[in-house]
Amino acid sequence: MNGEIQTDEYSISISREIAVCKNMINRQRKNLARFEKQYDISSEKMIIDGSLKIEKSVRDMNEWRNEYEGLLAWRQRLQEYEKAYNALKH
Repeated sequence: MNGEIQTDEYSISISREIAVCKNMINRQRKNLARFEKQYDISSEKMIIDGSLKIEKSVRDMNEWRNEYEGLLAWRQRLQEYEKAYNALKH
């Protein structure tokens, strides 16, 4: 019985973390969409073409890159939490 309660608590905690990850991913997608619209280029293209010469704010480019890297990190965390959650359920 104690094992079931502990597993339920883990599931609840992991579910909360999954929700946090999804919220952060959505927030970062919105921020990236703003840059993509402003500069008319996808985030992936901007990152891949690191030498891209956008004659706007270097600060914007750094913020854009940080948002994109943050998105990738939150996606990774989400995958890890989902994997742990699925392992508890099986």
